[in-house]
Amino acid sequence: MKFAVIGHPIKHSLSPLMHHANFKALQLDYDYEALHIDPKHFHHLRDIMHEKHIDGFNVTIPYKVDMLNVVDVVDKEAQMIGAINTVHIKEGIWYGYNTDGAGFEASISAYIGDKNIIVLGAGGASRAICYKLAQNNHVTVLNRNLERITSWPFKVEAHTYDHVHDAIIQQADIVINTTPVGMKGFDHEALIDVSQLKHSAVVCDIIYTPEKTPILHAAEEQGLTTVNGLDMFINQGALSFEIWTGEKAQRTTMKQAVREYLQRSTLC
Repeated sequence: MKFAVIGHPIKHSLSPLMHHANFKALQLDYDYEALHIDPKHFHHLRDIMHEKHIDGFNVTIPYKVDMLNVVDVVDKEAQMIGAINTVHIKEGIWYGYNTDGAGFEASISAYIGDKNIIVLGAGGASRAICYKLAQNNHVTVLNRNLERITSWPFKVEAHTYDHVHDAIIQQADIVINTTPVGMKGFDHEALIDVSQLKHSAVVCDIIYTPEKTPILHAAEEQGLTTVNGLDMFINQGALSFEIWTGEKAQRTTMKQAVREYLQRSTLC
């Protein structure tokens, strides 16, 4: 079987490394490649995948929303999230899924359930995470503006950063950064003051490189539990593999392969 990840750009994707480690652990003679799809060629995607005999693929920036109009069948969760990150091609029919929310939920499963959760940012990753977590938790989204959030087909509490009451931060059990703040090349501004959080709070970031973003550093200085985005990345990929094959992914092996690569890259 052949799989892929598409995006623009895509050359730095660690998905092939992660999936090949999984294939090797399961002794599967499968392939997975990163395919750069130029926006002007996106409308030829079906032909490209057919020519390459692709059985399933992951979707990253900037095509997750556009893919809704390409697949034949959209899973309910992907419809609610408004984006697709996983496509399964079965007997010529394209099925679209989104494993981002479930991938993140699995990464913090030990901490959630009837919790007060603050999510920073309102982009695609935020929407996926909020959709999953809002089913069993109270979710508050903080963003610079609220226009995007009002169009979501599910309900969350929402405030702008400069109009959020201190009590909301003080009562939060979990804070999740879904913005690029802290990523290389982006601002390192503090979106909230983590010193206001209670001692039992958990602070998460969906970024996994760098391993410790500014918000995670600040949280650790306060003695708080922190979780970076590596497990979310592994889980969303593992869930994609399980959709494509029906087999159980080797998450520990996948994580070890990515972590070792990131450690080598840090040393270079």
